[in-house]
Amino acid sequence: MKINSTKNTIIIEEFYDVKRAFAKLVFIGFQFILLFLLVFATITTFAQAPTAASAITTTENQGKKLDLVKQSAVFNAGKVYINWIAKSNAPDCIYVIERSDNQMEFEPVGLKEGIGSSLELLYSWVDNKPATSATQYRIKQIDNEGALMAQSETSNVTVATSAGISDRSTKTASRK
Repeated sequence: MKINSTKNTIIIEEFYDVKRAFAKLVFIGFQFILLFLLVFATITTFAQAPTAASAITTTENQGKKLDLVKQSAVFNAGKVYINWIAKSNAPDCIYVIERSDNQMEFEPVGLKEGIGSSLELLYSWVDNKPATSATQYRIKQIDNEGALMAQSETSNVTVATSAGISDRSTKTASRK
């Protein structure tokens, strides 16, 4: 505090010193409250008892259909583009893309991580080396423990590569 010749100047300077001290005190208090809330929220989040997960076995779900908003498989420029839209509130999972030439024996050719969301999500996967004949694709939904949850209908893709015809594809769904 500066001592000046006038009494009014001393009072004003003291007032500003008190005001600065009060502002610092309020700021420190705010930081303490914020830190307390963050620590409390973290502790309550991690201190909750884990909920038991109900496992779905493969034998129960072999016939369960994967419920998608839309599914397509399109051949273009030497590649097959597979797109699907998962319904909202789909669980965390792994999508396995499978391919077959005879619709009997499917082999896994790709994976896509599924994200649990309250929104509909678009997923895409590209087969860079598709078969040169009619091919079937399907999508399996696997939970985080490796059990089959559901599988999609089969999408048929036909590759036309003759000299006078450009590459085309057809998408059909067959039910099992």
